[in-house]
Amino acid sequence: MNLSIFEELPDYMSKEKLEMYFNQVIDYYKSTDNVNIMKLSEVIYELSDRQWRTYTCLDEEIRQKMDLIIKEIIDPYSYELMDTLLSIIALLGLKESYQKLKEVDMTTISADVKKMIEEMFDELDGSISNPYSGLE
Repeated sequence: MNLSIFEELPDYMSKEKLEMYFNQVIDYYKSTDNVNIMKLSEVIYELSDRQWRTYTCLDEEIRQKMDLIIKEIIDPYSYELMDTLLSIIALLGLKESYQKLKEVDMTTISADVKKMIEEMFDELDGSISNPYSGLE
């Protein structure tokens, strides 16, 4: 799968089209041995951003699959990756990934990553499952 096709997507897309793309990314991740995690996370971010703009939550089955993927690729030692993943977690309301962040040993990571994670906790604690809680 050529991940660069996702760079060309329009800003607004239907929920059905987004679900199709999310499923393609899920299938790609499951079927590819040597995935570029940073590129994958950027693609998922682009889809997540567009999904958030639909003002509806992602299909629960797809959201659970995305949650498992993000949970697997979390690397609290990579600032760039974590910056992208934290946005995805917030945009999609990924509960398991959020919980995994709660288990990170904050004494072993950089101050910048620690700050990002703590800011996310402050903003989303108690409302992680609803990405639109701040708008209500």
